[in-house]
Amino acid sequence: MMATEPVLVTVELRFTTDEDPQQLAERVRESVGLIVGRDRLEDFRVRVLPLTPPKKPRAV
Repeated sequence: MMATEPVLVTVELRFTTDEDPQQLAERVRESVGLIVGRDRLEDFRVRVLPLTPPKKPRAV
Protein backbone atom coordinates (compact mmCIF):
# COMPACT_ATOMS: atom_id res chain seq x y z
CA MET A 1 0.00 0.00 0.00
CA MET A 2 1.40 3.41 -0.97
CA ALA A 3 1.80 6.12 1.66
CA THR A 4 -0.36 9.19 1.00
CA GLU A 5 -0.77 12.61 2.55
CA PRO A 6 -3.27 12.77 5.44
CA VAL A 7 -6.78 13.95 4.58
CA LEU A 8 -9.79 14.90 6.68
CA VAL A 9 -12.86 12.75 5.96
CA THR A 10 -16.43 13.75 6.89
CA VAL A 11 -19.21 11.16 6.91
CA GLU A 12 -22.85 12.17 7.39
CA LEU A 13 -25.33 9.58 8.55
CA ARG A 14 -29.04 9.87 9.40
CA PHE A 15 -31.37 7.21 10.71
CA THR A 16 -34.56 6.88 12.74
CA THR A 17 -34.72 4.84 15.92
CA ASP A 18 -36.85 4.04 18.95
CA GLU A 19 -33.69 3.39 21.00
CA ASP A 20 -31.76 5.85 23.15
CA PRO A 21 -29.97 8.14 20.65
CA GLN A 22 -27.07 8.91 22.99
CA GLN A 23 -26.40 5.22 23.53
CA LEU A 24 -26.47 4.58 19.77
CA ALA A 25 -24.16 7.54 19.17
CA GLU A 26 -21.66 6.12 21.65
CA ARG A 27 -21.73 2.77 19.85
CA VAL A 28 -21.09 4.51 16.52
CA ARG A 29 -18.22 6.52 18.05
CA GLU A 30 -16.63 3.33 19.39
CA SER A 31 -17.01 1.61 16.01
CA VAL A 32 -15.37 4.50 14.17
CA GLY A 33 -12.57 4.51 16.73
CA LEU A 34 -11.94 0.84 16.07
CA ILE A 35 -11.90 1.41 12.30
CA VAL A 36 -9.67 4.49 12.09
CA GLY A 37 -7.96 4.43 15.49
CA ARG A 38 -9.15 6.34 18.55
CA ASP A 39 -6.33 8.87 18.29
CA ARG A 40 -7.41 9.76 14.72
CA LEU A 41 -11.04 10.60 15.47
CA GLU A 42 -10.95 14.40 15.09
CA ASP A 43 -14.55 15.32 15.82
CA PHE A 44 -17.80 13.50 16.57
CA ARG A 45 -21.13 15.33 16.77
CA VAL A 46 -24.61 14.08 17.48
CA ARG A 47 -27.80 16.00 16.74
CA VAL A 48 -31.18 14.55 17.69
CA LEU A 49 -34.35 15.93 16.09
CA PRO A 50 -37.82 14.77 17.16
CA LEU A 51 -40.03 13.46 14.37
CA THR A 52 -43.29 14.37 16.12
CA PRO A 53 -44.68 17.90 16.22
CA PRO A 54 -44.55 19.81 19.53
CA LYS A 55 -47.52 19.21 21.83
CA LYS A 56 -48.13 22.92 22.54
CA PRO A 57 -48.41 25.53 19.81
CA ARG A 58 -45.68 28.16 19.98
CA ALA A 59 -46.58 31.66 21.10
CA VAL A 60 -46.29 34.20 18.29
